[in-house]
Amino acid sequence: MPAVFATATPAHATDTTPDTRATTTAPARGADPAPDTQAAYLADRLRENPVHVTDQLPREVPRSTAPDFARLAKKTGVPTYVLVLPMMSSTEGGQLLGAVHDRLGRDGLYVLIEGTDVARATAYGVRAPAEAAVTVTVYELAYDAGALASFERFVEVIAQGEKKAAARAEAARETYRDNEPAEAYIGPSDRRNQSFLTGILLAGVPLSILLLAAYARRGHTAKPALRPIVPGMALLSAAAIALTAPVVFDETRSSAARPPTPAEMSARVERVAAGLKQDPVYADPESPRVLDTRQLDRLHERIRDFRRSDGGGPVYVSLVPQTPESESAGDADLFAAAVHAKVGEDGVYIVADPDDGTIDVLNHGLRLDSSRLSFDLPDSLTLGDSRADEADDHLLGERLDRLMTFLDETPRTDRPQSEPAPAPAPRAADEHTLPACTPPTSGPAWSWAPSRLSC
Repeated sequence: MPAVFATATPAHATDTTPDTRATTTAPARGADPAPDTQAAYLADRLRENPVHVTDQLPREVPRSTAPDFARLAKKTGVPTYVLVLPMMSSTEGGQLLGAVHDRLGRDGLYVLIEGTDVARATAYGVRAPAEAAVTVTVYELAYDAGALASFERFVEVIAQGEKKAAARAEAARETYRDNEPAEAYIGPSDRRNQSFLTGILLAGVPLSILLLAAYARRGHTAKPALRPIVPGMALLSAAAIALTAPVVFDETRSSAARPPTPAEMSARVERVAAGLKQDPVYADPESPRVLDTRQLDRLHERIRDFRRSDGGGPVYVSLVPQTPESESAGDADLFAAAVHAKVGEDGVYIVADPDDGTIDVLNHGLRLDSSRLSFDLPDSLTLGDSRADEADDHLLGERLDRLMTFLDETPRTDRPQSEPAPAPAPRAADEHTLPACTPPTSGPAWSWAPSRLSC
């Protein structure tokens, strides 16, 4: 049976034209456009377990969710292989499933989840409405539904069969053609708005009761027996609002993300550090290769020469993507500091992102002028230029070679220098937790202004 390749643009993308949000093409056969090492590595992971969850997204999709993906995958009715990876370019993602299938050599439904979305699905040798299922998840679910919810909806549609799945996909297109589903979770700004509203009610309702009572007394329209009750009514209304607000505004999470364990938060750093102890250049096996053999050999040679130079030392290069969902929340300085601590050896730590092509350089303990490394590195080297932006490999081989020349020419200092400790990343356990909407418990009702709320 010919392969069916499904891809979709996220629901919150700028271009929401129905014809471009879900398309079907056939992957090129007879060629492996995806980097060999990436496809081979991922095929080996799927050979060990039909669900592979990367260690690079612990803040959003910790690896402990793998059994949940596996449980859902069994409901498709066909052999299903799931890859949960960081976001990649559309070309890379589209080519990857075909290359992994060729390497693994097993027919079934192959699903690529990028970040928190089911991005692509391909059926090899089995009947499965892959295109319709991807389309339904794109249109029916809010963008913040989360990876597990997205895959659960995908599996649900697959299990319906081709005819029902196609009808559901068409209905989803019509229903959400112009309006996206409401967000599944609220954020900190929404909670602040809830706080503001609660504070206004806490201050405004009791005050309104007291003012109306005073106006009635001035007009001699209020019965004397009611006058002592008015303050009590005001206090009761405030108490009712205070007790009701946490019940009405009961959201506790701003994301579907499951809190990761400390081991999940350190897994990637330990993997990279272990690799750097064996080889000063570590290329993330889950990412496309950005250095060819010649460039890699050249970089190793430059690193050896720098280590032997006067005032030089070790250089460690991590070719690893930096995403907000990672343990370091996308902070390359924080990632380099964590890797340095695990490697346990001073040197220049270079973080080159194979996804966006950025390069960060940090000196930890060598006799190098750190201010020159911090302020004098040209943007064309650290960020790239138009040529780098257009190249699939971001010209990282060429730019890393220029960086080694820059290190060779960096003035030496009398004493070792190091980068200041970076600010810690947000605590993953608290990152998606919303504060409770709890009013103050002291002071008169009319003093309960929004600024005093703890939510």
